[in-house]
Amino acid sequence: MSAFSKSNFKTLNYNSFRPHYPPSFYKILSQYVQKGQRQHDLPIAKAIDLGCGTGVATYPLLNFVRFVIGLDLSPPMIDTANSLITQRLKEMGIDPSDSRITFKFGSAESFVNDQNGVEADSIDLITAAQCIHWFQDYDSFFQSSAKLLKSGGTLAYFYYIDPMIVDFSGPSHSNKDDILEKAYEVYLKFAYNDPNLIGPHWEQPGRNILKHFCEEVNSHIPQDLFTDITINTYKATARSSGADDAKDLDLKKLKINLQEYLAYIETYSGFHNYREKTGNADLIKSDFVKELVDTTGWDLEKTKVDLVWNTGYTFARKK
Repeated sequence: MSAFSKSNFKTLNYNSFRPHYPPSFYKILSQYVQKGQRQHDLPIAKAIDLGCGTGVATYPLLNFVRFVIGLDLSPPMIDTANSLITQRLKEMGIDPSDSRITFKFGSAESFVNDQNGVEADSIDLITAAQCIHWFQDYDSFFQSSAKLLKSGGTLAYFYYIDPMIVDFSGPSHSNKDDILEKAYEVYLKFAYNDPNLIGPHWEQPGRNILKHFCEEVNSHIPQDLFTDITINTYKATARSSGADDAKDLDLKKLKINLQEYLAYIETYSGFHNYREKTGNADLIKSDFVKELVDTTGWDLEKTKVDLVWNTGYTFARKK
């Protein structure tokens, strides 16, 4: 996670090219939250979004939460989030002067441990999107979250893992199934398998925790503090059309060009660390795309691809 805190990390690129969680997922989350409310009414009063980044996952909470605090350890992320407040609220039809959302710099774990001025038993919802795998002490995190949450309040963490290209249009060397398999092999080589490329530069153990669908995190949920624990995972396969948006975190980007696919990979913290270590800023735009095009027969300008992500979420309700 430290890569995202560095001053040269391009936060606007992160905001633009990272996938955004779909409305269908927030419907799943809000329905779960509503069941824990004594009056079963929405909106709820207050939520904290830990590891909020530029606010990608934070703003949609305003559809069923009156006031939201976004917290992140990266000053560049918080600066970008604050610069986008007026624009994003106007896009949602919310008066920016209502001050329904605020972004603060700080460690997620310190925030819940020290409470930072937030009273115990005062929060209805705590979320952590694409960041729970970076936390250092899960036992302490769950204990502290339970202190902040009201009885019946929700703790929700959700995430996505490596995207799979499940379809494409345009020229290719052979049949579609073979091409999709070869494209994924090239991706795995650059992202993980070749020791001279990005693989050794991921921050650990966070990346491995994420790759295993946060099983390590889930194993620490204290049964004496939380109930109604819901764990969902979706694993994409070649030629799959996506998840069931009625129950899964259905995350996909359809008909995007290869340039956007490359730009997404360049937001990886592993690539950022690789670039700093080696000085090779062109690994993705040059080496990766050359091998991908040579292997598949795709055209950098004409080919369109469909991406589907492996995803997961865990919801837990404070007793």
